[in-house]
Amino acid sequence: MRIKSTAVLATAAAAALVLAGCSGGGTAGESSSAVAQSSLKSTGWTTADRSSIKDGGTLTLPIDSAPANFQINNLDSGTVDDQTIAGVYLPGFIQFKENGDWEANPDYAESVKLTKDSPQTVEIKINPKAVWSDGTPITVKDVAANWKALNGTNPAFAPLATNVWEDVDSVTQGSDERDVIMTFKKTNADWASVLTGIYPSWAVDTPDHFNKAWAKGPYAADGTTYVSGGPYIVKSFDANGGVLTFEKNSKWWGDTPKLDTIVFKTVSRDGLAQAYANKELDAINLYGSADNLKTANSRSDSKIERSLGTTWRHVTLNGTSEVFKDKEVRQAFAQSLNRKVLAQAILSPVKSPGDVLNNMVYLPGQKGYEDDASKVYGYSTDSAKKKLEDAGYKIGSNGYASKDGKELDVRFVIPSDNQNSANIAQLVQQQTKLAGFKVTIDTVPTDDFFTKYITTTTRDFDATYFAWQGTPFPVSSLKSIFYPADAGQNYAGVTDDSLGAAWDKANAELDASTRIKDAQAIDKKIVAVAGTIPLFAEPYAWGVRKDLVNYGPAQFQSSSVKWQDVGYTK
Repeated sequence: MRIKSTAVLATAAAAALVLAGCSGGGTAGESSSAVAQSSLKSTGWTTADRSSIKDGGTLTLPIDSAPANFQINNLDSGTVDDQTIAGVYLPGFIQFKENGDWEANPDYAESVKLTKDSPQTVEIKINPKAVWSDGTPITVKDVAANWKALNGTNPAFAPLATNVWEDVDSVTQGSDERDVIMTFKKTNADWASVLTGIYPSWAVDTPDHFNKAWAKGPYAADGTTYVSGGPYIVKSFDANGGVLTFEKNSKWWGDTPKLDTIVFKTVSRDGLAQAYANKELDAINLYGSADNLKTANSRSDSKIERSLGTTWRHVTLNGTSEVFKDKEVRQAFAQSLNRKVLAQAILSPVKSPGDVLNNMVYLPGQKGYEDDASKVYGYSTDSAKKKLEDAGYKIGSNGYASKDGKELDVRFVIPSDNQNSANIAQLVQQQTKLAGFKVTIDTVPTDDFFTKYITTTTRDFDATYFAWQGTPFPVSSLKSIFYPADAGQNYAGVTDDSLGAAWDKANAELDASTRIKDAQAIDKKIVAVAGTIPLFAEPYAWGVRKDLVNYGPAQFQSSSVKWQDVGYTK
């Protein structure tokens, strides 16, 4: 199952994709509370100083599938796995603290500052030691090329999202090529979100390069050798086997990496825990499975680490399909879901809080979180039936709704090799039947799930279940999911036309408290559209090799792993 992110790396301005019996009644239990999760830390991994870490060793981590394109701003890319991998070799000018605040990343930037409010101006002083592994300095040329590719002015680039970059008027050189001046034509409070990952200029300078140059790997300008701007560089890529191996980057200017090798290995979700128990993997997400927890605990050198999470799971409805083109029908489907039961089905087995998510801008624990969704999606089969009747449907003797002689048949597409997705789909099938929906579950190959069924160029589904990965910049990062209707990550294909102006207002607001109010207004509009139905924000529970440090579950720092500091204790 793939998780699409609100791209936390090269597109922290975009979002990341994660794959991921009950009768009707009132709304009891629907309201979510962050209190139940308050005992969890934001960063759950074991922290250790470099002096206590061994030199050498291999870290093997699982991925759902190999990157479809190493340009994670490409429409076929951008999963959380893609972003994790990119963090090993892509430079980023900022990094996140445990509480989600950001600061300049000293490996890549001496400073990152807002120097003027009107027009909004940002200055980045790049670390003078920072170079691509082919010896080319990381300079303003790279930043300018990224801006031109991602600002939306040339549709041939077709990026996942243009958030923030579209508000930049120019990227110019300051005192020297390491001094970057970004001048904005429209104020954007989340300006730092686009500085988490930068590509080399030659990989993004033309639409052809942007979409194809890194389709098979992160290549240097010669197109044959691998390149890196991080502590590790690709050693080999087995696309057929789905195995990506990194070795130390000899041109890395920072602290010497502790590990010799990092391996990303494609492992099916069904085989994940056993591979970990067999010591074929060194850390795994338990993905809400009691069996995974039990199997992970069977490993003698294992520990269970937990943290708050940014992965929020949801049901997305295809508003361009015949079934869900009517907003009333989408809202009826939402009201027919007992989201509390769905949350508990996934979270309870691994002893995580089973809270319902009732906001799509802010996560539980983030300032600004409030309950908007239960007011529209409150569980009630009676209300759901009423909405269907208002939309012209009649409930037949078989219990299914129909209109003009056609049953309300919902094709629910899920990826194979993922029991959680199957469990959710079956529960959705049972719950929505009580309101008159006939749900047919269509299980498709995991590798094809996103590219052939979900993307805006395919949309071959009526309903589906996956997850978005939140970021410390929730306002700007979400725009491409919900506005406009044809945005690269708006898989529902529907929107509220007033959201454009609402996002402009929120993104231009530099006062934090006022901006929260603006964001809450946005959330209410998103909820009413009913293209995405939030289920729950998933706390992380991982099985981790006992001596592994500086890597593991984390809410915000997962996108700022210091890979050179990851290793095994002495």
